[in-house]
Amino acid sequence: MERSNVALVGFMCAGKSAVGWRLASRLGKTFVETDSVIEGRAGISIAEIFSRWGEQRFRDLEADVVRDVAAGTDSVIACGGGVVLRPENVACLKSGAVVVHLLVSADDVIERLGSPSDVRPLLSGSGREQRVTELLEYRGPFYSRAAELTVDTTGLSVDEVVERIVESLGEHEGTGTTE
Repeated sequence: MERSNVALVGFMCAGKSAVGWRLASRLGKTFVETDSVIEGRAGISIAEIFSRWGEQRFRDLEADVVRDVAAGTDSVIACGGGVVLRPENVACLKSGAVVVHLLVSADDVIERLGSPSDVRPLLSGSGREQRVTELLEYRGPFYSRAAELTVDTTGLSVDEVVERIVESLGEHEGTGTTE
């Protein structure tokens, strides 16, 4: 089966949404953001899901959404930062998508996060810089195992990242892309 989807994975603030939107436009595909779909289905924000029901319930909702969106075609899917923590999510994504890891440094994450807020539940509270470093170190191997292509976003604009992905997809078989 030809995989017509592109799934973007990576840490928070790697640029998955911004890059995904532009990549979808460039490739003539539909843009899907898993966190937005989760919020739509739950009727509340990600932060509220974490607050009310905890991370486990969020991950269960995420797995349902991933299964549904991965079954579609001709989409660019921007996944939540922790999607790769469950092997079944990675298997679903790989069944219909080329998985692209947007690599981001801890310094870039901290810079892009801006002032503290509750929007990123796993990074709220004190010790945010240490938490970013710890999570990046822990999740790094998960991203590496899941990804078929990796693009280092350091120092690149959104358009430059999109261009690198398009070039990489052109060299990668079975993506359904014509560029």
